[in-house]
Amino acid sequence: MKLKSRLIEIAGISLLIAFASSNVLAQGAVERGAKAVGNAAGDAARAVGDALTPSPGPWTADNVTAARPFGNIDVSGAGSSTDSVRTWSQARTASEKSELTGRCSIISNPANSARYPANAQQFCRNYVTASAAPSSKAK
Repeated sequence: MKLKSRLIEIAGISLLIAFASSNVLAQGAVERGAKAVGNAAGDAARAVGDALTPSPGPWTADNVTAARPFGNIDVSGAGSSTDSVRTWSQARTASEKSELTGRCSIISNPANSARYPANAQQFCRNYVTASAAPSSKAK
């Protein structure tokens, strides 16, 4: 009888250890999973932030690349006339405008004319003209 109760006691302890360890493992997996989801969300938020945040200056021919002369700023919707560029630029943030001004100062520099595509140079001429001229809406 004593042996039987001793075996039941050992079996009970074994079950307790087995369930406790599986519970601990499950909690660790949940915590790791939550941490992984949190890290992924943080990485995604940083990627969105980087895409929306203009790049810092100062601008040089080394960091204004010919492949992406305007960095993350999409100028394709600006059009090709001074008026369309003016209208487009009015919707830009102050930091985007500052970045475009800095980048265009490099792109428009005669010493860099062979480096940048003609459409980037034309955009910059229109942008500088549009930025310098008072808006017709201000009157």
